[in-house]
Amino acid sequence: MDPLLATRLLEPAFLSKHIERKRQTDGARLLSSCIRDVDAPGYLSDLVGVTLTWDPPTGAPTRAILKVSHAGFGQLEWPFYDNIAQHLDCASIPTVFAGGIDEPTGRTWLLMEDLSASHERPSQAPLPPTLARSTSIVEALARFHAAGQKTDSWQATCPSLSDRLRTSAWLDAACERLFTEAGDALAPGTRETYARFLSRYPSLVDRAASMQGITLVHGDAHVWNWMLPRAGIPGTPKLIDWDAWQRGPGVWDLAYMMALQWDRGVRQRFENHLLDRYHAAAAACDMPGCSRQALQDDYRLAVLLHLRTPLARFERGMSAYVWWPQLTRTVQAVEDLRCLELLA
Repeated sequence: MDPLLATRLLEPAFLSKHIERKRQTDGARLLSSCIRDVDAPGYLSDLVGVTLTWDPPTGAPTRAILKVSHAGFGQLEWPFYDNIAQHLDCASIPTVFAGGIDEPTGRTWLLMEDLSASHERPSQAPLPPTLARSTSIVEALARFHAAGQKTDSWQATCPSLSDRLRTSAWLDAACERLFTEAGDALAPGTRETYARFLSRYPSLVDRAASMQGITLVHGDAHVWNWMLPRAGIPGTPKLIDWDAWQRGPGVWDLAYMMALQWDRGVRQRFENHLLDRYHAAAAACDMPGCSRQALQDDYRLAVLLHLRTPLARFERGMSAYVWWPQLTRTVQAVEDLRCLELLA
C-alpha cells in the first residue's frame, strides 16, 4: 500500500471522525492507528492490518483491516456498507467501522473488522474447498439471499443485473478479439457455442428478467470470497468484497461460484448436491416458493448467460489468468448441462 495514502487514511483525527459516524465510541479519543502485517491478500485492492489505541479503552474497535481498492475498482463497495448492509438481517455481512472515497486518488477505502483470528479462507485458491465446506457456503448464501428478499430498502439504489446484461453493444467485437488472441487453443465447438449464444442474447436477457428468486445478489460470490469459522470457534461464514452487488436471481451467484470457478470434475461431483442444499436452506428461510426443478432450470439459464462474464473481463483488460479458465469452464458447464437447448 502507498505509504502516503496509508498515513493520510490512518491519521487519528481523520479516522476517529469517520468511525464515529458508524458507531459509538463513548467519548474515547483515538491515540494511534498503527499498521501491522496480516495474511490478507488482495487481487484488486491493497490490505493491511491496523491496531487502534483509544483513551480511555472502550468498546471501540482495536483491531481492523484497512482495505483500499485499486483505481477503477471498488466503487460500489462503500455504498453497500454505508447504505445497504445495516438494513439486512444477515450475519454473513462483515462489520465495517468506517470508509469513504479518498479525495486525492478517488480510491475507495474501508476499515473493516479483522476476521483473521476467528475465520479462515475455505481453501487456498484455486484449490476448491471440501464438499462439507462448500455446503456451508451455499447454505449461508441462501440465507443471505433470503435476507435480501425480506427487505426492500436496497432496491431504490441497487444496480440491476438485467440492465447490466442489456449493455451489450461491445459483445460481438470483444468475442472476435478474444478468439483471435486465443487462436487454436480454443476447444472444438467453442466458436459455435458463442455464435449461437450471441445470436439469441437479447431474448435470453429478457427471459432472465422473469427468473424466480429475484433478490440482492453479491455478484462475485466465488468460494474464496468467503471466510469460514476456524475449527472449534463458533460463528457464521462471512462474505467479503462487495463491489458487484446488484438486483438479480440468486442462481446468478450459484452459477458464478460453480460453473466459472471450478474445473469440470469438481463441479460435476459437487453441483447437484450443492443445489439441493441451497434449495433446502432457502426453503428453511421461507423464501417464496421455488421448486427444485425451477431452481435447476434457472441455474442452467444463469450458466448460459455467464458466457458473457469472461468476455466482460477480457474487454476490461483483466489478465488471461482470470478470463481464460473462466471461458473454458463455462463452455464445459454449458455442454454438460445442455444449456444450448434453452435456445430452441
